[in-house]
Amino acid sequence: MTKINLCTLLFFSVVICFAQEDLKEREKQAAFDPAYSTYSRKKPAYVTLKNGEKVEADIKDVDRKKGQINEIKFIKSDGSKLRVSAEEIVDLYMAPSGFEKMQQQSNFINDATKWGNSDASKYLNKGYTMYTNQMVSLKNKKKEAEYLMQVINPKFGQYIEVYSDPWAKETMSFNPGGLKVAGGIKKSYYIKKGDEKVLWLTKQDFDKHFNDLFMDNDKFKAKYADHKFKWSLLGVYILDYTEFTMEEETATPTK
Repeated sequence: MTKINLCTLLFFSVVICFAQEDLKEREKQAAFDPAYSTYSRKKPAYVTLKNGEKVEADIKDVDRKKGQINEIKFIKSDGSKLRVSAEEIVDLYMAPSGFEKMQQQSNFINDATKWGNSDASKYLNKGYTMYTNQMVSLKNKKKEAEYLMQVINPKFGQYIEVYSDPWAKETMSFNPGGLKVAGGIKKSYYIKKGDEKVLWLTKQDFDKHFNDLFMDNDKFKAKYADHKFKWSLLGVYILDYTEFTMEEETATPTK
């Protein structure tokens, strides 16, 4: 091998190495929040009702349908009980079980204030999880109904919001012995772009929805024009789309 060819090979190896490291860092930034199915009984929940009332109370019980919250029972500080259906709630912030341990280990709330929702910033910075009222057709098959759904990209969900699918299957991953085991990437999420209906987005159908989700942004389109998109990079795509859209809106002069 000539010295020129060797230098060229080394150059491209370094470029690829840096690109991979940049992507890994970007994936960390775009990681979805953990999905929780349990809640702390030691920390109060914070609820905004559709009638404008704000409630701070302990959670007594959470009722779910197909994994999504459809009713919550609270106990207020004066001992009175409150039973509220999902249809009556705008949003909910509650601490997951193991709250204290999770709060110490958390590394996904540092930039919460960047995204503009003061209530979200305040509670997310305390380690709380965020739920919002959504009209949903579960798995795109059931009759639409209102549920409280956990937002798992609250830091970058201004344009495309992602919600946990509690019943999502997972891709296979390999253990040290080479055996395939469950515990990889979630195969489905619920997702909402702007004012559109909530979509049950699956790994299998990702290619059908990619253009509608992302390709209306010129910067995104230029970056990913020749890209073979991957389900595992869903968070990265949404973070890029969010930042590109915010840049465009900031650059566009107001009339």
